[in-house]
Amino acid sequence: MNHLVIGGTRYMGRILVRMLLERGDDVAVFSRGNLRPDWWDQVEHIQGDRKDRDDFHEKLKGRSFDAVFDMQAFEKEDVESADETFAGNVGRYLMVSTGSVYLDGKLDFSTHIPFKESDVDWSSLDYTYPKDEDPYGVGKRHCEKYLQENSQVPFTIIRVPAVMGEDDPSARMWWWIQRALDGRGVVIPMNDRAPFRTLYAGDGASNFIRAVESPAAENQTYHIAMQQIMTPERWPGLIWEAAGHTCPITYIPKEIIGSQNGLGEYAPPLTRPIPYIHDLSRAEIDFGHMTTSAEKWISQTVEWYRSNPPAENSEGYEHREEELRLAERWKELFGGLVGEWSEKS
Repeated sequence: MNHLVIGGTRYMGRILVRMLLERGDDVAVFSRGNLRPDWWDQVEHIQGDRKDRDDFHEKLKGRSFDAVFDMQAFEKEDVESADETFAGNVGRYLMVSTGSVYLDGKLDFSTHIPFKESDVDWSSLDYTYPKDEDPYGVGKRHCEKYLQENSQVPFTIIRVPAVMGEDDPSARMWWWIQRALDGRGVVIPMNDRAPFRTLYAGDGASNFIRAVESPAAENQTYHIAMQQIMTPERWPGLIWEAAGHTCPITYIPKEIIGSQNGLGEYAPPLTRPIPYIHDLSRAEIDFGHMTTSAEKWISQTVEWYRSNPPAENSEGYEHREEELRLAERWKELFGGLVGEWSEKS
């Protein structure tokens, strides 16, 4: 098999390339070449900047690939140039999209549990960037709309949630693991206790491959995410357990947390006030979507960070002591209130 990965040198893209090479596939990578993973000498590198449309077209027009994995499509012009370049020469074009397409009021998660791919419709969407809306989510919506309405190449759109795992460039996983490794507890905003799904980076890559090889996934849009549903109790519990500790959780109203010195921006990644649960049934039926158990990949990830701690602390860790002092003070006050109530009863 002969594949092209656009932007394959970081995170899921890097893992995807390694998986394809391990299968014995031929892989070309289109990137600026600033990062050179350990598989660099095993791929064909096509150097270029995605935003230089003429250069992109010149270097890739007429090249034939069984599949193109596009990790770097962020605006309509990206998929438009890809469509013009690959028309007639590609078996499948996979565009990695995001759960951010649902934000800015496009979907009410509190009434869509789980939410389906068909719960949104881009037919009336235009290609403008409304003021005060996240340009990342808006751009991904534009990419999806263009493909659904104009694509000349067989495509598959995959919407992913927040992606976790080893060497996470967003540092969201490090936020949790650094706190777990110090062996102390965590504060979770009382307002943000809804269940959720996330995605292990390795599972993202493996399901991209399954999707492009499935005839049923042609010209379709899918969710992929971990099959287990996490809660704000289960998630840190697994991380702390993998780190060799138990996790005392203190629930405190968000307003109280934010009023404390140094904790004004305190926001544990993945916590939210409303459920965020994808319907995975279409992906499971059409291309056999499957994921690693949370217990396994979280344990692997914790061990990776234990051996490879980032040079910088996670967001807000410089205020870790304030966080823990607040937890202790809250427990004292709450315990006193409970005792007082018990005496009156």
